[in-house]
Amino acid sequence: MPRHLVLTIALVALIPAAALAQTPGRTAIRNACAADFQKHCPGIQPGGGRLAACFKEKQAAFSADCVATLQIARSQRRSN
Repeated sequence: MPRHLVLTIALVALIPAAALAQTPGRTAIRNACAADFQKHCPGIQPGGGRLAACFKEKQAAFSADCVATLQIARSQRRSN
């Protein structure tokens, strides 16, 4: 499976499907975060919350754009 596809699936898994329509789009999340996940969480396999755990542990190292995009997605999900 192409690496970009795996990352896209993994990033989208961080946000429940029901919230996707009201959150930053998959493309926006991928554009904001793919490089950060490749750099800071290399080799982490999607599923089981592993990418979310890596993000939580290394959030300070992620770009401001990625963090903001994921925070918007999280806050919109919580308000639903």
